[in-house]
Amino acid sequence: MTTTETIVETRPAPFTWAQSAQYSQGAKAGDLVFTSGQAGYDDAGTLVEGGFEAQARQVFRNIETILTQHGATLASVVKLTAYLGHRDDFDTFKMVRAEFFTAPYPAVTAVQNDFLVDGMLFEADAVAVSGAQRVLADTP
Repeated sequence: MTTTETIVETRPAPFTWAQSAQYSQGAKAGDLVFTSGQAGYDDAGTLVEGGFEAQARQVFRNIETILTQHGATLASVVKLTAYLGHRDDFDTFKMVRAEFFTAPYPAVTAVQNDFLVDGMLFEADAVAVSGAQRVLADTP
């Protein structure tokens, strides 16, 4: 079986280092859609103000924009990986995540990460299935 991979930039990458880092915001392989790690940058490339909560909301909006370009939605996300700059932000992460994701929820991994760019408090990436939606399956 041959799969064609299409990589699409949904808008110019907001990070100054993006070009040298060989950075693409999203890729689609078959029905799977993968996002690169997204941070709380707006379309102009400015890190949003308002702390962790504001950055988390922007991250999820950025992920949603990329997914939409590939025929997916937040409802079709099957895996979410979250990178928090501070462990103390975990409860806020869960609160904001609940604004964007509904049950049944995607599989989630959240880790503390000190490798974030200066000023970044949160980063996340997602895997989704284009044209699909999470549903709760009955178990035997």
